Amino acid sequence: MSARARRLTRNGLRRSAAAALAIATATLLVACPGVPPSATQSPSRTPTVVTIPTPTPTPQIVGSTRTVLSPLGLRVHSVPVLASTNVVGGFSQGRSFTVLEYQSGGGGWYRVQGATLSGWVVADPTLTAAGTFNTFAQADGITALYPQTWGFENESFGALFVPQQATGQSAVIEIANSLKSFGAPGLPGYTQSTAVPLLVCGYTGTLSYYVKDAAYSGATPPPLPVAREPLYAEIRFKIDSSHAMLMGFNYQNAGQLEVFAALYNSVSFPFPLCEAPAAATPKP
Repeated sequence: MSARARRLTRNGLRRSAAAALAIATATLLVACPGVPPSATQSPSRTPTVVTIPTPTPTPQIVGSTRTVLSPLGLRVHSVPVLASTNVVGGFSQGRSFTVLEYQSGGGGWYRVQGATLSGWVVADPTLTAAGTFNTFAQADGITALYPQTWGFENESFGALFVPQQATGQSAVIEIANSLKSFGAPGLPGYTQSTAVPLLVCGYTGTLSYYVKDAAYSGATPPPLPVAREPLYAEIRFKIDSSHAMLMGFNYQNAGQLEVFAALYNSVSFPFPLCEAPAAATPKP
């Protein structure tokens, strides 16, 4: 074969191979519906991976100090199960402990360490509160817990509780012969927003929330010697035919209601439904 023939043959083979490759490529593009039949492809984007951090279990609770509010005390269990067979002791009202662990199962449990006792207690917010408290006690047998950073004064109408340093909050406990003796519910210049039933040491009352009217410009109503704040909460309930109780709380924001909750969840008075039974709560 001549040199020219050999060159033509090699050129023909190269052209044939290129044509075959083009046909095969076109066939693949048609066969793949997800790829557009174009010689130029747009560069692919790298997907953004969003990493969601795993929240730490109740960081605001673990390591914190809590105090027993219940006038009946609080049982301590060896395991987080509500059974009389695993009770290892109990904390009386006003006793504090450190929270070592929180478990949400079974209604919620704290693993705690007290001065001489450790174990598990139910995580019921009506039975304990964050922080440490002092005990308020009157000669007539009324007792309650209030924060250590607060103080109280005995006034003609009852007991007034106020912070020792900051301002903007105040609480009262009053006793009267009847609910009517307290006058109209709420405070002058406030409008009721909600009302719910509430059990206070065995007696059912009504917890009402109020908002101060923006247009109200009246003077601070007696007998409280404190300025009125934007919000007010009040509990009134009948104890018997000749005794009734009012607990009020003037405050600035909902985060401060924990102080009021600690007050009404810890109050005790020497009347039948509020007298402590032999066993501490919760049962068994």
